[in-house]
Amino acid sequence: MLLNRATPLCNALVWLAAIVGVVFLYAVPQIYQLPTVATWRSSYTTAMMILTPLIGGGALAALFGVRRLGLLVSVLAILVSFCLRPGYMATLMSADSALTAAQHSWFTAQAILLAAGVVGVVVCARLKSSAAVLAMTAVVVIAAELAGRIAFYNLWTLPM
Repeated sequence: MLLNRATPLCNALVWLAAIVGVVFLYAVPQIYQLPTVATWRSSYTTAMMILTPLIGGGALAALFGVRRLGLLVSVLAILVSFCLRPGYMATLMSADSALTAAQHSWFTAQAILLAAGVVGVVVCARLKSSAAVLAMTAVVVIAAELAGRIAFYNLWTLPM
C-alpha cells in the first residue's frame, strides 16, 4: 500500500477526495438543467440526484461495515425523498403530464422498494447479526434507485 492510513498525507487525501466527491455530487445534476427538457429542468432533479448516492451509498456503507451511520444516512435520505416526492411529481405533471403518467409504474416501483428498504432497516435494527437481511436491504434500495433512474431517463422529451 502506498499510503499508511495513520499518516497526515493519507488524512489530507481522504478529505480532498471527500470534498471533490461533494463538488461532483452537486455538479452532475447541473448537467440535466437543460432548457430543452422541461421535465428535467427543476430543483427537484438536483435534489433527487443528490439523494440517490446518499440512499444507495448509505446502504452499501452499512453492508460493508459502517452499519449504524450507513443505515441512518440511507433512511434519512429515503424519508427526505418521500417528503419531496409529491412536489416532484406535481412539477413533472405540469411539465408533461402524458410523459409523466407513462412513468407511473417506475415511480411506484421505486416508492414501494424504498419503503421495503426502510422495513429492512427496522428488521436489521431488531436482529443484531442479520447480514443476509442487510444484504437484501441494500439490493432492494439500489434496485429502487435504478427504477427511479429509469423513470427519470424516460422523461426525455426530445425525439431521437
